[in-house]
Order: sequence, then structure tokens, then C-alpha cells
Amino acid sequence: MSLADYRGRRLLLVFTDPHCGPCDALAPDLVRLHREHTDDGLAVLVVGRGDPDENRQKAEYYGFDFPVALQDRWQVSKAYGIFSTPVGFLLGENGLILKNVARGRDAILALAEEEATREEMSDGHVVR
Repeated sequence: MSLADYRGRRLLLVFTDPHCGPCDALAPDLVRLHREHTDDGLAVLVVGRGDPDENRQKAEYYGFDFPVALQDRWQVSKAYGIFSTPVGFLLGENGLILKNVARGRDAILALAEEEATREEMSDGHVVR
């Protein structure tokens, strides 16, 4: 899996950990966002760290129907400078970060909801 796979779509990229309480609180909201906005061009991708089996169990428990990428030895976290969870980024269709990092459930939800409710004008400009 590569971020290049999401070119042409907006992407909510969320870093989580299977032992993170705030990540557990965010999980049902990520499922809802994915279901409500995937047809609008907003994709959700979770980057998990830690034990693969624990991440798999968490994804099954919450019914994730979007990809969960598991990182090896914190490689992705190191590249993004992320060592706490949950943390989210909103990437544009071109793969560039659109907004500042969102830390915690409420900030991530606000970021995603703002993006999901944006309006695109007929000439392609975005109204926020």
C-alpha cells in the first residue's frame, strides 16, 4: 500500500495504537466518516503501530471497512514525526498535507467534518 494509491482523492490519514483509549473513542467515528463520505472523495486510512494481531483485532472489533496499514518499527511515524496517538492529517488530491496536524479525537473529527462539508463550485474552486 502506498499513499500514491490515493492520488486524486482527499485522504484522512490517522495514526493509532491498539492500546490507546482516545483511539478507541475515535474508531466508531472513523467508520462513520468512511461510510458517509467515501463517495464524496474522502478516503480514510489508519496507520497502526504495535502488534499486528492486536491491530487486526481492533479493526475487526470496530468494523473498519477501510485499510489499516501496519508500520514496521515506527518507520511511518518517524517520517511524519508522530509519536503520540491519535493524530490525523488531511492530504489533498495531489498528496500534499492540506491542514495542520490534528491531535486527539475532537481535532481529528473537526478536521474531517470541515473537509467533508466543503462545497466545490462549478469552476472547480473550493468554498470553505
